Amino acid sequence: MKRALYSGMASTLALVAATSVSAQAAEQGHSTPSVRAPNEVSLEEVIVTAERRSSRIQDTPLALTVVDGEKLRQGGNQGLTELAQRIPSLSFAQSFGISQIFIRGVGNNFFSPGGDPGVATYADGVYLSDQEATAVAFLDLDRIEVLRGPQGALYGRNATGGAVNLISARPSEVFEGRAGAQIGDFGRKQVDALVSGPIGGGVTARASVQYRTLSGFTRNELAGTPGAKRRGDAEDSLAGRLQLTAPLGEGRLRLIANGYTQDDTGPALKILADPFPQPAELLFGVTPSRDARSFKSEGAENRRDVWSVTGQVDYPIGDTELVVIADTRGSDRAITYDQDGTERRVSTTTLDTESTQTSFEAYLKGSTGRIDWLAGATWLKFSQSRTTLVDGVLPGAFLNPSLPVTFPFPYAFAGGGEVTTEAVAAYADGKLEISDTFALRLGGRYSDDRKRASEFLTFLAPTLRGNQRDSWGEWSGKAGIDFTPSDGTLLYASLARGFKSGALNVGAFTPAVAPEINVTVEAGARLSGSGWILNLTGYTSDYSDLQIVQVGPLSQILANAASARINGVELESGLKVSPRLTLNVSGSWMDAEFGAFVSTDQRRGFKAFDVSGNRLPLTSRWQGSLVAQYQAPLRDGGRLDLDAALQWRSEYFFTEFNTPDARQGGFVRFDLGAAWTSPDERWVVNVFGRNLSDRRVLSSLAVVSPLLGSVRVASLEPPRHVGIGVERRF
Repeated sequence: MKRALYSGMASTLALVAATSVSAQAAEQGHSTPSVRAPNEVSLEEVIVTAERRSSRIQDTPLALTVVDGEKLRQGGNQGLTELAQRIPSLSFAQSFGISQIFIRGVGNNFFSPGGDPGVATYADGVYLSDQEATAVAFLDLDRIEVLRGPQGALYGRNATGGAVNLISARPSEVFEGRAGAQIGDFGRKQVDALVSGPIGGGVTARASVQYRTLSGFTRNELAGTPGAKRRGDAEDSLAGRLQLTAPLGEGRLRLIANGYTQDDTGPALKILADPFPQPAELLFGVTPSRDARSFKSEGAENRRDVWSVTGQVDYPIGDTELVVIADTRGSDRAITYDQDGTERRVSTTTLDTESTQTSFEAYLKGSTGRIDWLAGATWLKFSQSRTTLVDGVLPGAFLNPSLPVTFPFPYAFAGGGEVTTEAVAAYADGKLEISDTFALRLGGRYSDDRKRASEFLTFLAPTLRGNQRDSWGEWSGKAGIDFTPSDGTLLYASLARGFKSGALNVGAFTPAVAPEINVTVEAGARLSGSGWILNLTGYTSDYSDLQIVQVGPLSQILANAASARINGVELESGLKVSPRLTLNVSGSWMDAEFGAFVSTDQRRGFKAFDVSGNRLPLTSRWQGSLVAQYQAPLRDGGRLDLDAALQWRSEYFFTEFNTPDARQGGFVRFDLGAAWTSPDERWVVNVFGRNLSDRRVLSSLAVVSPLLGSVRVASLEPPRHVGIGVERRF
């Protein structure tokens, strides 16, 4: 299978090269059969709704990037991983299958109930509180809009680093559809289909479905023993979405229902080998696998169910428009994995999480003379519960010095609880055109978050139970000025204040931590001309009370670091080199360091270390990408499209200590894709190759409690893999 896929890709790329030669011959006047005019690769005019009004991206005074949903799908749709490869200052990790997005050094490495992300994720206008329930939102996307920097007014809840807007494709006014399939190495199979169009009476509908399966990228050395699966990083999922739009008086109603189910072995949580003995080695003389692409697991399960229903009404009222969004959603997820990573049953962990969310938002927008304005309010209630269970044995000396280290002492740990968040906010945003070239922008938001929790903890003693609650009220906002001296030139500067809610560390019996505040000064330029664009952004951020995860004797402990300073420069550019070739270059330089902060490292004897001046977790000083797109016409009227992407990133660390045992070195990776489209554009065949340089990259690393030997649990990005797909459009 793998050899056939590589051969197919090589043949397709050779055909692209041959087509390029024949196209050049035609341009030089050589005799070739006539072909239709090519659908040229161009720097397309992109319309965005990042400000909750439609605008051209080059006219939008924000650090904003758009990723096309269609290209995501045809290239294998790696979801958030794709964003990290193409967007300046953005990194992505997935710990225990939970999404963690970082923009400009701001994100979240605390994923227990009671905490919030630093980068807000929205799906069709709805804030997603549960970072375990984002997978369904990547089905049948129109585009992804990524806003970098604090979003004070419109997306002000927990958006100290930025916001990611996932925008699904809407029902079409004419009938259309597609059906396709993809296969690849590592047992990859994918089938997806959609149908869209009018169904009468002004009503339109769209139905999308996708089934994905993957045997897994990581080999299990214990395969064949009872309960052990053959591979890790497996996937077996089914996603569906049904949409309806209908006239509602003079307005329009849109209904969206989503469903997602997954049942597989889940991520390969690899236990990294350590220089000092772990419990399994002390007890039985066994160690985790040292092979980069294999692990030892006696058994793993990963089950997830997600659902949501969203309703949106857009209704004109005179010269204004009222938008109302109501949403309800829920998720149920359970993951079990081998915590010690050896052939002996030393430690098994289960995380069982459930959540429900209900939200309501309404805003009114309009224009009066030179003023463009928007004002609204939102309410959200989110409940999440988690139980963490750990069963196993410990070296007797860990608990009683009189016992030998080789004595297996059985134990059971259980902890967790439930937290309910109720958040309300009111906001306003406006633009005043002072002249034809100058505009002032001002936005503000007041947020009030209230959290209450019940928690429990059981370990070698009667169960400890408790309750806690806290609330936080803060304002956030943004003020800026735009200058448009000529067509194709937009200069802007802004001052923004972002707010991230305080947190309750449910199950740890520790005090609540304070909210995070990020104050950012930013200046940028959006420049464009015939066949080129150039976007530059510079910023400096004062980041206070950032929430940092520390590892305690039994569980994670959440604390506030005093401060951090983040400075950076970002670049995005596009150049239409020829009618068929387009180059896009993006990159960023970032200096993100802790201010005054002393933290205790349990891997180094619980000693306190001054980490002032150390780099923030998951931040690279340099990162960037080069993407080339080539489009070649074929003699029969069809065409070939070739995409090549080169990504580079300098080293980054996973903890505040910046130690070699929690570090990912710099790397370069290369992706390639090619697609053939038939003359009538009804058939598309595409091939893709990811991580062709086959770099071993740690996407996440967590240090667990001393109870389990302070082992490092890591997830790796996929190795080199390829796929081929065929699609029929109608």
